[in-house]
Amino acid sequence: MHSTDDPRVIEAVVHDVQRLPALVAMLPVAMMGAAVLTLLPLWVGTLSEGLGFTQQQVGFLASADMVGIFITSTSAVLWVRHWPWRWVVLLGLTLFLIGNVGSMYSRDFAHLYGLRVVAGLGCGAAYAVALAALGDTRNPDWSFGLMVTAQVAFGFIGFEVLPGLIEAQGLNAFFLYLNAWLILALLLSAVLFPRAGAPVRDGVALRFRDIGGLAGAAFFGTVILYIAISAVWGYMERMGVGAELASSRVSEIIGWGYLISILGSIAAPAVSQKVGRTAAMLLALVVMLCTFAGLGMMEQGNALWTYIASTVVFQFFWSFVLPPLMATFNAVDESGRFIVLCSPAFKIGEIIGPPMAAFWIVDSQYQPVLWLGGVCAVIGIGLLVLVDQRARVAT
Repeated sequence: MHSTDDPRVIEAVVHDVQRLPALVAMLPVAMMGAAVLTLLPLWVGTLSEGLGFTQQQVGFLASADMVGIFITSTSAVLWVRHWPWRWVVLLGLTLFLIGNVGSMYSRDFAHLYGLRVVAGLGCGAAYAVALAALGDTRNPDWSFGLMVTAQVAFGFIGFEVLPGLIEAQGLNAFFLYLNAWLILALLLSAVLFPRAGAPVRDGVALRFRDIGGLAGAAFFGTVILYIAISAVWGYMERMGVGAELASSRVSEIIGWGYLISILGSIAAPAVSQKVGRTAAMLLALVVMLCTFAGLGMMEQGNALWTYIASTVVFQFFWSFVLPPLMATFNAVDESGRFIVLCSPAFKIGEIIGPPMAAFWIVDSQYQPVLWLGGVCAVIGIGLLVLVDQRARVAT
């Protein structure tokens, strides 16, 4: 494995990563890394309407991209500091695009599942590089906050334009929307993305035996939190429809909630610096639990306003918790490689969450999904708080 202590090499690469144009290219790549999760309610809703898939098949298709992303992003810990970043990103995004094009011509469960896994393989490689690059910027807290803001903007536009397009063109509209943004990300990456990351410095390696306890807690805390988020998020559109709200109104509410949640990702770094990451994550936990309770108490007389309040506030604090979560993950080691395992942690949670939620749904009753979300959120954020406290003591 190549390593170096040559300050000229390190300085040149770090300067390349920290340029503003490089950040402009990193953000759309990181945005596309979470694209399917961002639009998961629309993806689940579209798969559930008139395509002949069972509830369990919908759950597995909802997590298929995450399987591919998990495979490549997990392996990234071995190669992310050694392979040329720009070429990995370009190849990964191209494979993602090809998987989307193929998915437009498939309505068979097994075939479509395979294509989504292939798309996820490309997505995961590009996403892992983007996370490593963002972690190398001067202020990772703010960079990750900008990443979440970009993902939120992508989601807002999607929730505003996709329902009408899906109604007119069906499932293909979903993939056309993804590919339009992928083409933009490819063009920016070809010109502006850093050619390579900083090499591993001599004596600074990722050794799990040295960081094992903190690394395991950070990883599994993130997994469990994302089981909670993806389970509730994946069926949020179905919860609104189940409360007899019009599907178009539900998509509009989710879309505006996504726009408002930009404020969460913007506020999080400042709040974390003011009161600490632990307090910021605990605040997010308490409020998320209140939103789950609200979704579980919807009745016909108050369904609309309860749904609006619960979904909007949930999305705000989902965006809010991500920057301190990722900064906590990044603080576990100094080699700059452990951060790429943040993506696999997200994806394991996203692989498990929707199928697990689907298993508990009976007669369109979603309360068990909300209980699942609440329990997992408490455990996940509890572990992350423990990591933050121990990491601060260690430093």
